[in-house]
Amino acid sequence: MATAAQQLIERARLTAPPVPYDWERVTHRLGTAVPHDYRELLDAGGGGLWLGFLRLHVPAGPKHVDLERSTLEWEQLQDLFEDEVVGRPDDLAPGDRLLPWASTGTGVTLYWQISPQAYAIRISDRNGDLWERYDLPTTGLLLGIVQGELHSELLTESWMRRDTLFTPYADE
Repeated sequence: MATAAQQLIERARLTAPPVPYDWERVTHRLGTAVPHDYRELLDAGGGGLWLGFLRLHVPAGPKHVDLERSTLEWEQLQDLFEDEVVGRPDDLAPGDRLLPWASTGTGVTLYWQISPQAYAIRISDRNGDLWERYDLPTTGLLLGIVQGELHSELLTESWMRRDTLFTPYADE
């Protein structure tokens, strides 16, 4: 059976970006490896919008979707936690980090919760008042959204365009 990444690649008929990503540089800048399935997806089709709604973050991308800026966003998020501007997920262990890998135009952000055990997926509303957790691979979560099988309080179905599966970023 095809993996979730392979299913997404086939369904969207992805075309590889003209210049491959430098995953070694990304790992160095983030201080951690990007999940293999996410790298496979980006290597096959680059960055873009899924369902006209979910913006994938890419290495060296535009500022609002630059995967390599994830560590800066984590530092800012920690400050917001400390100042109690944003609510901290209850089960975020002291050594865990949150790195954004996707976002929406409505202020919802998808993170990898990086811990020694695994990379859970966390989804937060704009204000950090509501956090959802999914123990799925990145492309497993994305495939569930695409297939309409994953239901989230934060990923509002009415914002998704089911007639457009994937739209690559214009500059890739």
